Amino acid sequence: MTAAYQVSPLGEGHVDAAFPLAHACLGTPDLGTWRGVARRYAEGNRSGLIVAERDGYIRGLLAYSMVPSLKGGFELVVNAVGVLELLFPERAALALADATRAIAKAHACDEIVFAVPHDSEWLTALLSDHAWHDAGRLMVGHRAMTIDSSRRSL
Repeated sequence: MTAAYQVSPLGEGHVDAAFPLAHACLGTPDLGTWRGVARRYAEGNRSGLIVAERDGYIRGLLAYSMVPSLKGGFELVVNAVGVLELLFPERAALALADATRAIAKAHACDEIVFAVPHDSEWLTALLSDHAWHDAGRLMVGHRAMTIDSSRRSL
C-alpha cells in the first residue's frame, strides 16, 4: 500500500521544499533554523532525515539518529515523524517506517526505536503491530522485524 511513495534521504536540493512540513508538523520556527537542523543531520554518518514523496510533493519527513546500544551495537532512534497528507496519512508514515528497516540493517543496528510523543495517538496506533512493542513512550522493533504494510488493509 505504500508503493506510491518514493522514500529517500533528504537531499540538499529538497531542504527548502521540506520546510512547510517541518514547520507545520515538527514546529520548526523559520527557514533559517530548518536549514541549520537539516545541515546538522546531514553532517554525521549516524543521523539523517528521510522524506516520503508522492506526486512531486514531500508528504512525510522522518528524523533519526544512531546511538550506542546497551547490547554493544547501535540502535536507530527515530526522533521525529511528520506527515502532511489529507487522505490516508498512515500510508506516508508506513513508507517512512519501512525505510528505517533498510537503514538499520545497513548500519547493523540492534533495534529501531520510535520516540513517540504522548500526543501522537495516530502514530502509536499505527505502530501497535506485532513487530513493535510499547515501552512507555517508545515503540521498539527488533532488527529482523518491521511494520509489514503489505498485510495492512488501509
